[in-house]
Amino acid sequence: MSNPFDRDAMARCYAKRHFETDSGVQQIKYLPKGAPDSEIRFLEVNRMIAETDDPEPIDFGVDIGNANAHTLYVLDVTPAQWEEIQAGRMRLPPGWTLEDAKSFPE
Repeated sequence: MSNPFDRDAMARCYAKRHFETDSGVQQIKYLPKGAPDSEIRFLEVNRMIAETDDPEPIDFGVDIGNANAHTLYVLDVTPAQWEEIQAGRMRLPPGWTLEDAKSFPE
């Protein structure tokens, strides 16, 4: 018998791993509102990335093809872009929202 997928627990696990492996990540916003139950959405504020005009989420391809199958999308933004998003001058991808966002580190 397999365990049911726990999206919040998996998000915490991925956030921990991303902080450990990418020294540029300053903050992670986990955005579950409006996402399918098997989808994890992160907005990562990363000081080490180059700024682009229209950042897009990257599919990390972690769908493992069993009862715990899921997808991880990461939208990397610079600290300046994060400020623009918070001020409402830059939009998130369609269907993404900061409503009910959870922050890592907590």
